[in-house]
Amino acid sequence: MKAVKGNVCTFDSPKLVAPIHMRTILTVISPIIRVSFFATFLTLIAVPHGWSQVVINEFDPSGPGTDTEEFVELYGAPNEGLTGYVLVIYNGSNAQSNLTVDLTGLFLDADGFLLIGGPGLPEADVVIESTNWLQVGQEGIALYDSDAANFPNGTPVTDEDILDAVVYGNNQPPMLSLLDVLTPNGVQLNESAEGLADYQGLSRVPDGGDPQTPGDFILQAPTPGYSNVLVCDGGQIALQNEANNQVCTDESELVLIQLSHTNDVSEAAFTSIVSDAETGLIIAAFDGPAVNVAGIGDGVFEVFGVSHDAPLVASTLQAGQPVEAIEGEGCYAFAFNSIEVIGETCDPPACDGGNVTDASGTPSALGCLGMENAVVTFGYTSEAVEAEYIFVITDEAQVILDTIGFPQYDFTVLGVGSYQVWGSSGLGGFDGATLEAGSALSGILGVECDSLSNSFLEVEILDCESASFCEEIYISEYVEGNSNNKAIELYNPSPVAINLEGYHMETWNNGASEATNTQLLEGSIEPNDVFVIMNVLAAPELYQAADIESQVTWFNGNDVIVLYHDGVIIDQMGEFGPDPGAPFTVDGGAGEMAEYTLVRKSNVSQGSTDWEVGQYQWDVYPQDTFDFIGYHSATCTGTPDMALGFAATDLYVFEGGGAEVVIQVAYPLQDATVSVDVVGGTATAGEDFPSVFPLPEISFPTGLLNDQSFVFAAINDEEPEGEETVELAIEVTSGEVLLLIDTVTIHIQPSDLTYPVYDIATVRSVDFVSGVTDSLGVSCELRGIAHGWNDYPSGLQFTLIDSTHGINVFSPLSDFGYEQVVPGDSLRIRGTIAQFAGLTQIIADTVIYEGSGFLTEQPELVQELNEETESHVIRLKCVELVDVAQWTNSAPSFEVDITTGTNTYTMRIDANTDLFLTEPPVGVFGVTGIGDQRDFDAPHLEGYRISPRYQSDLTEPVDAAFTVTSPWNLLDGDLQIENLSTGAAGYYWIFGDGGTSDEENPVYSYSEEGVYEVNLTVFSTDGYCSDQVAVEVDVIVVSVDELDFEVNLWPNPATGAVIFESDENLSQVQVYGLDGRILTSNAPNQKRFMLDVSGWPAGIYVARITTSKGTKTVQLLRAGR
Repeated sequence: MKAVKGNVCTFDSPKLVAPIHMRTILTVISPIIRVSFFATFLTLIAVPHGWSQVVINEFDPSGPGTDTEEFVELYGAPNEGLTGYVLVIYNGSNAQSNLTVDLTGLFLDADGFLLIGGPGLPEADVVIESTNWLQVGQEGIALYDSDAANFPNGTPVTDEDILDAVVYGNNQPPMLSLLDVLTPNGVQLNESAEGLADYQGLSRVPDGGDPQTPGDFILQAPTPGYSNVLVCDGGQIALQNEANNQVCTDESELVLIQLSHTNDVSEAAFTSIVSDAETGLIIAAFDGPAVNVAGIGDGVFEVFGVSHDAPLVASTLQAGQPVEAIEGEGCYAFAFNSIEVIGETCDPPACDGGNVTDASGTPSALGCLGMENAVVTFGYTSEAVEAEYIFVITDEAQVILDTIGFPQYDFTVLGVGSYQVWGSSGLGGFDGATLEAGSALSGILGVECDSLSNSFLEVEILDCESASFCEEIYISEYVEGNSNNKAIELYNPSPVAINLEGYHMETWNNGASEATNTQLLEGSIEPNDVFVIMNVLAAPELYQAADIESQVTWFNGNDVIVLYHDGVIIDQMGEFGPDPGAPFTVDGGAGEMAEYTLVRKSNVSQGSTDWEVGQYQWDVYPQDTFDFIGYHSATCTGTPDMALGFAATDLYVFEGGGAEVVIQVAYPLQDATVSVDVVGGTATAGEDFPSVFPLPEISFPTGLLNDQSFVFAAINDEEPEGEETVELAIEVTSGEVLLLIDTVTIHIQPSDLTYPVYDIATVRSVDFVSGVTDSLGVSCELRGIAHGWNDYPSGLQFTLIDSTHGINVFSPLSDFGYEQVVPGDSLRIRGTIAQFAGLTQIIADTVIYEGSGFLTEQPELVQELNEETESHVIRLKCVELVDVAQWTNSAPSFEVDITTGTNTYTMRIDANTDLFLTEPPVGVFGVTGIGDQRDFDAPHLEGYRISPRYQSDLTEPVDAAFTVTSPWNLLDGDLQIENLSTGAAGYYWIFGDGGTSDEENPVYSYSEEGVYEVNLTVFSTDGYCSDQVAVEVDVIVVSVDELDFEVNLWPNPATGAVIFESDENLSQVQVYGLDGRILTSNAPNQKRFMLDVSGWPAGIYVARITTSKGTKTVQLLRAGR
């Protein structure tokens, strides 16, 4: 229905109620327009055109945030009247109209444009006062030479009287029901084809053209109501080197940050603006896509980009002016994004005392008087590497006892006690008088400057019986990696084999008050050898080091790990007490007990039961570093060898970016130098990375624990290519040095790869013999809908499904800004096809979010799990747990076996779902989830699993259970039945004599004696599943009139002894439980018999008493205490 009131028309629709405001007085807007700040700023210049009929010239269904600036633009001859024309929007879900705009009384403006827009475009000729009236797709837009009354909402799509039309989507399959009618032989336009749907529209360039020609449209910045021929375009800016998001502004006279600028008008001029991020005021402006931040000091800065075809107004670019006030003499447009840069002044101070630790970086040391370990080795970190550095030994009152320049001291000369080792940095040396024994630590003076260390090394010298602490095993390595990559390594530092009898390990999970899991240890550890306890589901490259599999590896970072010998704690990780709610900190925050590999420092010779001390005894390595598992070394009588190595085995960098490569050092008791060179990889020097290798020698001075680092820069060569690698290795050029991680692999991720778009099924085929994915190594773009949850919170892992198949999406590197996986999100994933443990996946390097609220895959009922169920939503009907004990609630996931009675499956419960920490389901239930696979062994055709996503994926279990009193005297009437079933909505009883009932608590009696099987079938609330149980009942006939003997039981109820007494000899006394089982059977052969029931549970029992004259049944009550 259409109601007319003045210039306002409203069209009531079950799909959309949209007030439409029509302007009858046209206003010519200046050809220089500034649309909005922090979005796309556009100024456009009209150019002459050749006109034919009116056409749809531009449209934009999607913008940032709530869609208030959706629009459709018409174009034709200037001032042409539109009476008799109507614009119709068709919904792709049913190919029916859901909005009609009557153009009667309207005219194209003097430049030939008419704009129909949302409430965010008040300048529009027709304003539709609702949002999302032009949906993101799939939809059709059609212009007709017809009366609006012919198109009430719900009108099927038609080509009668059509003038022009377009069909569009948003990474969606073609909607043929619209395409075949509106644009025959045409294509469906895609606003998301470049991943910038919120910032681009679809435009005819040049304006106008032939009707029903979707090929004339291109993606570019929106120009609502103006020419589509751009003369400037803000586009998008990015750092050419991602490492430049934090720079030293005092590094040199030139601190250059280069930008990349992508837009649709490359010939336009470009100006870069640096502003104060807090105030929004300009600091400096620069011509071109680069800025010099030298000398601007400390702070957070925001970099903007402006495209323009004429000079910007100079006065608006001056320092101190607001960025938002910038103006231009012609067309000017801001990039739709800005870049935040952190600036710091980094010049090292002339003197810096830094921090003092032992030579491994530990803040305390322990030694025995007169023994070799009383010789303690120091280390320090300092930014003033040119200044002289000395170590100062003091007592606890910080009175100087001695000084030394070499980082090692024999504390035997000072005796038993507690001491402190400080450091002092002095440029030009020190005033010797201030260093004398007995002087105050605070009085030390340098010649030009001086600086005392911020911390000291705490040294305790004991009077020991032996020369070494290396007498007991301890934890030498702890692996808490991705998924089930978890292990604990024990080390024997002694010179003799140690028998593990009497040793055991425990984990106390989540602040537990008692051990969650315990592992008794068996066998022995040879001298200087290790014993590795492994998670059964660890990856093969970790699992190969296993000595035993154990549930004590079910830890998750906030759990206490304890090693016992004869019941006494000898080593411990974490602290007992309430759940900390986060992983335990290691090495003062350098690492954690979650998502790291921790290796005991080589100068540690015994375990620690104090986590405040023990947390500093570990070297920290990235997650899934397995280089050290299976061996360890420790020095018990002296200082370990100087050691150095890369901080990680793998680093990732995008083309045009940089990655910091860090080399760590420990026990620097000598000067050493190393070189770093390329030893392998697929990248090419000079094309993919600068030809700067081998690097100049890197020095590690005596005593200095500073990390040394350099930035590996990846060149953006603008050539389509996949991931490339560079292997760098350390070579020692001077000094006696032990190399730890001596090789690092740099993974260069593509930023300019041309990704072919494939259906998922195209890359999901698997060789039916080997189980290997056919498309390994293929780089492509996949489009689909997100399912499941993020199974890898430090990166990204979930399931993507399109209309053809599903695939696992994985990134160990980043979530690419897609911070929360929401089922129903439409995504474009770019990356490389890979396979892990049989599971086909795409290793993502780009995630593009397209929209939300799309339908997810409906679960398919399956009978078996195989390659076809992998990465799909599937359902198993009516299963039950094989062993409830498998439901361990151990992180990060656990597996349980489920069965239908015929087939057995594996169900995986992930700690990131709300099923984790719940009670196991008891009974028969249905389960919905995502199919996955974990099969490390070729051929990869086993190990298929189902992973439920939420508690609601498990239907309420139904469990059949009841008790019946047996034997039962027929003359006592109805059976005594107690229905104990749970989760049931229906019941069916079969009593074994032809009788049945569908009552929950039936009333039933037998007509003659005998042994009957009572069957109960219960039905689930959803009607899909059932469970069944059977119990036998012995029905007897015992008539008091027929039996002429008496029998008494007393006391009854009873708590201890019960006396059976009769006037006849008791030939047999039997007592039954209500489930029909005989609990005791006796043959007293006397008139009186005593039975002890004190150990029996309280409840009702049936006594069957037999004499020469017959049998009687009597109810016996065992009372509670």
